[in-house]
Amino acid sequence: MNMRIKKTSHTDLYNLNLYNNYNFLEEYMDKAMNAAFFYGPNNIKIKNINIENKSNDNLILKVLSCSICSYDVRTFRNGSFKIKPPIILGHEICAETIDHIEGKNFRIKPNSRVSVYPVIPCFNCWYCNHSKYNLCSNLKEIGSTVNGGFAGYISIPKKVLEIGGIIPVLDNVTNEEASLIEPLACCINGINHIKSLDFESIFIIGDGPIGLMQLMLLKKYFPGIHITVVGKIDHRLDEAKKLGADSVYKIDTKHDLHTLSKIIDELNNREKSPNLIFVSNNNAYSLKVAFGLANKNGKVIIFSGLKDVSSVTENNYFNTIADANFVHYNQISVIGSFSSNPENLREAMGLVNSEEIRIKNLITNTFELQNLENALKTSESFEGFKSVINKFDN
Repeated sequence: MNMRIKKTSHTDLYNLNLYNNYNFLEEYMDKAMNAAFFYGPNNIKIKNINIENKSNDNLILKVLSCSICSYDVRTFRNGSFKIKPPIILGHEICAETIDHIEGKNFRIKPNSRVSVYPVIPCFNCWYCNHSKYNLCSNLKEIGSTVNGGFAGYISIPKKVLEIGGIIPVLDNVTNEEASLIEPLACCINGINHIKSLDFESIFIIGDGPIGLMQLMLLKKYFPGIHITVVGKIDHRLDEAKKLGADSVYKIDTKHDLHTLSKIIDELNNREKSPNLIFVSNNNAYSLKVAFGLANKNGKVIIFSGLKDVSSVTENNYFNTIADANFVHYNQISVIGSFSSNPENLREAMGLVNSEEIRIKNLITNTFELQNLENALKTSESFEGFKSVINKFDN
C-alpha cells in the first residue's frame, strides 16, 4: 500500500507538498486527452483537449475507470441545479497517481491506484470544521461543480487530499470495483445513521445497485433481521434473493391507490413492530410506499435524490407524500442520507478487499468513453446493474 493516513483535523494537513513528476509534465502537458462534456439535457460531446495544466492547488490523476451513477443519468436527461454546463460528469472514480505527494501525515507514490472522494470542502463552515464534509455549506463536488471522471485525466483540488480523500486501492480490488467504492461508502454512511436505532424488520425500496449494496451491508451488520427488497425488475429481484434477501416483492408504479394499499397490507402483514424503510431509488412514488409500510416508531431513510416530484404529486394517487398527523401520532422518524465522508470510503475499500462485501457481480456493462451516451442509456434502461467506463483511448 502506497499511502499512509493518520486521522487528524484538516487544519493539521495544510502542509502538503506536491512533488511534481516533471518528466510527466513535460511529456504530457502539451498532449491531448479525450473528455466527455455535458452541454445540456441529451447533449454530450466527446472532445479531444489538452490535459489541464497543473496548479499548486490541484493534482492530476490518470483515470482508470469511472462508473455511472443514477445522478449522471438524471443529469444527462434533465440537467441539474448543481451544474453549469459545459462540465465533465462522473464522480465514481478509480485513478492512478502521477506525482509523488507527501504531507504531514501521509505519502502517496507515483503509479498508485486510488479511489477519489468527490466532495471538495470549503474549510470555513461549521460542518467542515466538524469533519462533516458531505454537508459543507459551500458544497462543491467533482463531476458537478468541477470537471469529473469521464475523461482521460482529472484535476483534483488539493483540499480533497488534505482531508484524506484519496484512498489507496488495495490488491484484491479491480479498477472497476474501485470505482464502486464511492457509492458503497454512501451506503455505509446511510447505515451508520441507523445502527443504534430500534427496529425489527427492514424494507429496501429499490432493486438497483444501491439497494443491493445496502442489502449486503445490512445482512452483515444486522444478521437475523428480516429484510424485504421491493423493486420492479425481475432479474434484479432474483439477484437480491441470491444476496440473502429474506423476501422480495415486485411493485408497479402504475398501481392506483387502492391497489397500492392492498400491496402494502400484504407486505406488512407480519406482527406490527418498529421497522426501517430505505428509499433507495429516485422515483418519488416510492415515498408513498415507504410511509405506507412504516409501522409505529418506524424509520424512513431517504437515500436518493428524487426525480419528477411535481408530476407525481399531480396524480390522484399521490396527493400528499406523508400525512403530518400520521407521522406525528405514529412517531415516524424521517432521516435523510447524502454522500459520505473519507472514512466511509476507507471502510468500503477494506470490505471489498476482504470480500466481506462482494460487488464484482454488480459490474455488468463496461464501455469506452466514446460510447458514454450508450452507457447512460443502458443504465437508464435497467439493463444489468452497473455500467462502467474503463477505456479512454488517451
